[in-house]
Amino acid sequence: LTALLLGVAGMVGSGKTTLSRALAVRFGLQLALESVGDDNPWLERFYDGPEGMRSFGLHLQLHFLATRFAALRRMLGSGGSWVLDRTWYEDAEVFAHGLFEQGYMSSDDWTLYQQLYGELLHAPAARPPRLLIYLHGPVETIIERIGTRGRPKERDADPGYWRELHERYERWISGFTHCPVLRLDVRQYDLVADPDAIEDVAARVRATVGTDLTQTALWPPTRREPDPGPT
Repeated sequence: LTALLLGVAGMVGSGKTTLSRALAVRFGLQLALESVGDDNPWLERFYDGPEGMRSFGLHLQLHFLATRFAALRRMLGSGGSWVLDRTWYEDAEVFAHGLFEQGYMSSDDWTLYQQLYGELLHAPAARPPRLLIYLHGPVETIIERIGTRGRPKERDADPGYWRELHERYERWISGFTHCPVLRLDVRQYDLVADPDAIEDVAARVRATVGTDLTQTALWPPTRREPDPGPT
C-alpha cells in the first residue's frame, strides 16, 4: 500500500504547488500534483464570472474528484512515500461545499457529489496523510499573490470570491481532525523569491513527522524545478 506522507493544503495563491515540488525534491518523495493544467477543460470556464461558476462548478469539482481517484490509484500501484498538492478533503469540504452554499451547485448536484466523495473516502489509498501542511496568511496577502503570480482567469476573478474562499478555508482547518496539522504563515517565507527557505520549512516538517523522513531524505536540496504558478 502507498504511504502517503505529506499533504499540502491552502487556498489559491498560497503557494501549494511551489512547496509541494520543493518538499518532493528535498526529501526524495514522489509528487502528485493537482490537475490545473491543459488536462483540465473546466477551469477557465469556471472562472468566467458568476455564470461560469454556476454552469461549470459541478463539472469542475467532478473533474477534480475523478483525477483524485486516478492519482490515488497510481499511488497505490506505485507504493512508496508521496507529497500531495492539495487534498481530497479540500476538494469536497471547502470547494464543492462552498459552491453549494453559494448557490452555484444545486442540492441534487451536491447530493450526487457527496455520494461520490463518500466512495472516495473508502478507497484503499485514501488514508489520512501523516501530516497536513496548511499554508495560510491574511486574505490581502493571498489576493496580492494571485494578482502577481496567478493564472489569467484567477487574476481576473472577483476579489470577493477569494475573500469568501479564505473564510471557508479558515473554518475548515479549525475543525480538521483527520491528521496532525503544521501551519505555515506564507509571510514568513517565499520560496519563489528565496528557494533556500525550503530548509527552514523542511526542518519544521522533520521535527513534526520525526524519523519517518530519514530513509527518504536522500536527495540534496540543490535541484530546482520550475513553478507553474500559485494554486
